[in-house]
Amino acid sequence: MTTFALPSSYQSVIYLVLTFADGLIFGIAIKKGILSFILMIIGALIGTYIGISLPGVSVSLLLSKVLVFLGYILSKAPSFAVGLPVLFLIGLAIGLWKG
Repeated sequence: MTTFALPSSYQSVIYLVLTFADGLIFGIAIKKGILSFILMIIGALIGTYIGISLPGVSVSLLLSKVLVFLGYILSKAPSFAVGLPVLFLIGLAIGLWKG
């Protein structure tokens, strides 16, 4: 039978708490960034519809940049995820969900 054992030193506990908190903060930041990007796309669409736009920025340009960025992220994801502790992933998930 396996039992859950707490680390013996306070430093290990602090590292675990900080790892969780770091994941939580990253999750909240990612969620806010995604929301900001969606609002920017909506603003660009409305601006284009009424005839106002930023020079050099269009919806098609933004969407093409997103697709290139997502391709890059997906190519790097396996090597990035190897070193992540479970508590970081739990904090990231909670930050994305509740953030």
